[in-house]
Amino acid sequence: MTRARFDIHLDSTVTEVLQAAECVIEEEEGLVRRVDFRYTPGYVENPSAFPLDPKRLTLGHGETRFACAGGLPGFVDDYLPDAWGRKVLTALAWHRHGKRLNLNSAIDLLALIPPGSRIGALCFTPVGDAARFEPGVPISALAEAERAAVQVDALDWESVEPNEVGLTHLAAAASSVGGARPKSLVTDGETHYLAKFNRLSGDPYNNARVEIACLEMARAAGLDVAQGRVVEGVNGREVLLLERFDIAADGHRHHLVTVNALLKEKSSQRDSGLPFRYDDVAESLSRYSVAIKTDLEQLVRLALFNRVINNTDDHARNFSLIHRGDGYRLSPAYDLVPSLAVGEYHAAAFGYDPRPPRPSEVPRIGKVFGLSKPRIHACAEEVLTALDGWPRFADEAGLGESESKRIADRFNP
Repeated sequence: MTRARFDIHLDSTVTEVLQAAECVIEEEEGLVRRVDFRYTPGYVENPSAFPLDPKRLTLGHGETRFACAGGLPGFVDDYLPDAWGRKVLTALAWHRHGKRLNLNSAIDLLALIPPGSRIGALCFTPVGDAARFEPGVPISALAEAERAAVQVDALDWESVEPNEVGLTHLAAAASSVGGARPKSLVTDGETHYLAKFNRLSGDPYNNARVEIACLEMARAAGLDVAQGRVVEGVNGREVLLLERFDIAADGHRHHLVTVNALLKEKSSQRDSGLPFRYDDVAESLSRYSVAIKTDLEQLVRLALFNRVINNTDDHARNFSLIHRGDGYRLSPAYDLVPSLAVGEYHAAAFGYDPRPPRPSEVPRIGKVFGLSKPRIHACAEEVLTALDGWPRFADEAGLGESESKRIADRFNP
């Protein structure tokens, strides 16, 4: 049996940087068997304290014990790297130790994650170590970060230097809020960005330009989304820079909890084995949001928009709750990109339908998530109006006419 203890630090807009909790992870043969969690007395007594998971980690002085059978508690799973980050850590382990990384071991993963820049407001450290919260690599090093990222993505590990802005910085930028796309965190000193890189091969379109076009169309549809821009000529390729919504104007962080974390199976901490539905997001918002009606309307717009653009990758990690100091809310929407597949089911069902409704189907639908028919109809009309502007959004994003039309052919009004 292997045991490791970690301090969990919080850098929040409502508290100073402090140790909010501690946890112990127990593993047997590289598999997590148990996780024990306890808030620090100082955090519990802080008048600005809030639960780091509104469902499973209510504030109190007691210990919360998670029996793990193939899964991880949400607060650990959200902190550990996503598919892209695990690829980076695998390369880092090979460079640093000359061995393969056990991706099932939370202890091994946490040991490899460098301190510093992360998505969200938490920082895990060995007991007694100070927390570090940094905004990312300087934007002047964007080309070096991009070069390292595309090499790792292509599994060309031997060409990547595990120093400077190579693997170490890429590993520090990994977060399970994202996905498999190569990325890094960068800053110009005032604005902090998530940089998303085009792949050397395998992308069905210019991802950077398509995603920024979809984000601007989503904004026109009334959705809360990040600001972004495309940078050209980075090693002969293009990079999407998205302004981070987890960092406040004063430099402190906003805490994030994915809906996937809230839906964990209680007995095993595995991801829910039930089919995921927009209804699950709505239920979480109804329980934990401090602005339920507004957030549910945003969720309806998001469901309609994802169906419109054929974004079938609407899984539970692509929905998050954010704590900006006044309670949990639905976070800004992210990862809004279309699939070019035909007839593909969405990752998220809607009621008993395997796909969310098209805006044109709304007239036959009654109330949704408690919202009135007039409000649902208004949301649908705004989404359709935004969709009419696709040629303009595509042109402003720099997409060619043929690529714009190829994507529009998959839209579902």
